[in-house]
Amino acid sequence: MPTGARAAQGASRGMKQIYLHGLPGGAAELELAGVTMPVLDRNDGIDLPQGPPHLVGFSLGAALALRLAAQHPDKIARLTLISPAAPLDLGDFLPDMAGQTVFRAARHRSVFHALTMVQAGMVRLAPDLLARQLIAACDASDRALLSSNQGACIFRRILRQGYGVNRPAYLREVPHYVQPWADDLARVTCPVILHHGTVDTWAPPAMTTALAKALPKAEVHMHEGLGHYATLVEALKCP
Repeated sequence: MPTGARAAQGASRGMKQIYLHGLPGGAAELELAGVTMPVLDRNDGIDLPQGPPHLVGFSLGAALALRLAAQHPDKIARLTLISPAAPLDLGDFLPDMAGQTVFRAARHRSVFHALTMVQAGMVRLAPDLLARQLIAACDASDRALLSSNQGACIFRRILRQGYGVNRPAYLREVPHYVQPWADDLARVTCPVILHHGTVDTWAPPAMTTALAKALPKAEVHMHEGLGHYATLVEALKCP
């Protein structure tokens, strides 16, 4: 890991770290890297701990972390964003996103709710089928990670959490994410570290490039040859 990132991580050790999972997703994401940390409960409102905390956001969890930092600049000390989903109005990202069908559907609430019901049903009745479909859209590093015996079991838990206990957050946050919010980024005053894989098929690497230009204080770490979840593992293992 670059020296600057180690120093930033070291400086944050005294802060309370809080993890914001992706969507659909859940606390099981941390199992991919074999790490533990408190996970922010997003189903029944959002109550930020006193501290202020260091938020670690993955994918759409990173998008929420940015919005929280913009809304509550005095309550958040630092952001570490991994495979971050940037505002869609910050660039022409959607055609390069493996989940573009979901995000297009999210612009129409009834369509999105119907699609989510179908996906939730697949998780209950045919979890392996849905997992294979999602993994097929990944790059080689993610396919290797999520197709291993351990990775496949964890990924199924992630999907069960995402479409089960964390479904309320999914239904609320995704339609909010697809609305314009790029202007919020200028109000993020805390330091931000961005980790992104160069072959990410879910959140295109161009998202981090655009975020780095839009954020007042951003440090970028690109992970060569890694995808969405493989970058999560690499970033979480950094000291």
